[in-house]
Amino acid sequence: MTSPTMGSLLLTLLLSDIGLASTLRPRQGWDVESTVWHDGRSNHGGYPAARGNGGYSSGWGHDQYHGWHWNGHRGGHHGGNPKITVPSSTPDDACPPVDPDFIGFAFEEASLTPYLQTRDGQANQFSLNLIDAIMSRTGGKPIIRLGGTSADYGRYIPSQVEPALPRAEVYTYQDIGGTSIGPAYWDLTHIVPDAVWVIQLPMAHTNVSESVLWATTAAEHIGLDRIQAFEPGNEPDLYPTGLGPPDYQAFLTNETYTGNYTKYVEAVKQALNLPDVPWFQAFDTAAHLGDDVLATGYIHDVETNFNLGINEDNNIKQVASHYYQTNGGEYEDLGPGLMNHTAITDRLDLFRKFIVYLQDNHPDIPFIISEIGNSLNPTHTYDYQATLGSALWQVDLQLYAMSIGVAKINWQQIMHSGYDMWLPLDSGNVSRQVFSNFYAMPFVGDFIGITGGQTKAAELDTGVDNVVAYAAYVDEKPVRIAIVNLNIWDQGDGSERPSTSLSLSLPKGIKEVKVDVLSSPEGAHAQGDSISYGGSQWTSASEGTEVKDVRQDSYTRKVRRGKVQVEVEKSSAVLLHLS
Repeated sequence: MTSPTMGSLLLTLLLSDIGLASTLRPRQGWDVESTVWHDGRSNHGGYPAARGNGGYSSGWGHDQYHGWHWNGHRGGHHGGNPKITVPSSTPDDACPPVDPDFIGFAFEEASLTPYLQTRDGQANQFSLNLIDAIMSRTGGKPIIRLGGTSADYGRYIPSQVEPALPRAEVYTYQDIGGTSIGPAYWDLTHIVPDAVWVIQLPMAHTNVSESVLWATTAAEHIGLDRIQAFEPGNEPDLYPTGLGPPDYQAFLTNETYTGNYTKYVEAVKQALNLPDVPWFQAFDTAAHLGDDVLATGYIHDVETNFNLGINEDNNIKQVASHYYQTNGGEYEDLGPGLMNHTAITDRLDLFRKFIVYLQDNHPDIPFIISEIGNSLNPTHTYDYQATLGSALWQVDLQLYAMSIGVAKINWQQIMHSGYDMWLPLDSGNVSRQVFSNFYAMPFVGDFIGITGGQTKAAELDTGVDNVVAYAAYVDEKPVRIAIVNLNIWDQGDGSERPSTSLSLSLPKGIKEVKVDVLSSPEGAHAQGDSISYGGSQWTSASEGTEVKDVRQDSYTRKVRRGKVQVEVEKSSAVLLHLS
């Protein structure tokens, strides 16, 4: 294990080239350490692994990274009455305009079938309604990524009748090398006619023809006009995964990654005779956790690979990485594991190096998170992964990510995971349902708004630990403010639910504030069936459509002398609409 001194040196070196090393200071507070499974492999591509000790033990501060955080993180207590001053015009540190397609989806290869098709072969209207409930709030189109480790080591079988085998269920896994798809798989995409697709191509295979076969058949069945990007490889920084040479890739350095990536890209371009425009997603590196957390910032480094010529022929459309907050977790880990703003920003800030490099040197190439979930539990742990606290984590993570320049996020859905937004059909002993994590999406969608891609986001200072705020600006004016209280409270605590009272100083001309609440009377560990947003719920009984007025907790406040007072309960979030 690396010493704290060596850890600080590594992090300083990692960040020095973007001028941020001097802003680091030691972090005090909670200690949580994620464990690593026996094979060291992240288990989010559709296959099982050992559990370890449940995900946590004491001492995150002992690893290379978690003794540090950014000086610029807001939310520390400053004393006095908590106040938020909302700038009258877009702050200089606001992000570029947020794409209406910011909220995206990702399906582990075999899981696409149950998410889009019922057991009798009909379109899964439940899923379609939930997708629409999210995208209708921004006016964007669904960008759906298909892939994972199961796809990277999978095979296309032209004679296969079933879309994907083995069929994904709550209690089944896709063993490495055991997944196969057939022509009917690509036809599933027609169930979502307004979506565009990121098609992962196998690069774990040393046989390039397998990747070409996936690309040509996908183009034939889907149409190039509906393919947003081709993605050669999944988490190539973790090769080899279970299977190795000669049929599968060995470990890839920066040099061998660039060499393999460009080889597969050129083969696909020639086979499809692609137009001379960027068509490809690059990197898709893994989330590194525990003692290996710093690897997120340097394994298959973006600048290094660009200097090696990975984009010499201008093939790259977007650069992607994967993100998971923790290796695992149980009921008691919800507070330190997910409901912790510093933990969120610490991990996301590792991407700043890539974002800044692309903005400065390749401004037309966005940085995206193409696969994301709250944890890498090998099986679902719903009282950690599917809670109100996790939904609040998703809100804070998305708003902070957009504020630092992450262009899009594809939220991973796997039948056997516990962090899904919904379960599309009954499976095993688990009923079809809307999980808590879904509720983050209409909240974030409303924050972005239907503003034609003009919304800019900026983090605001609240002066309160673990209570964070973000402002949405359109046409140089603040239009919405999101406030998230990540401090944990549960109904079973036996105490009245505390709240934080915030005084907001607003620009001239704002007369009133409408407040929508994301919460549950049961508190942080609440499941999806007790959560509401803006008084609404989305349920299996309603076929995934909005059920309004379940709770009467939205309200309006008049602005007096440029100020308004807002109460934000622990383990809740509010969205303020300014008018």
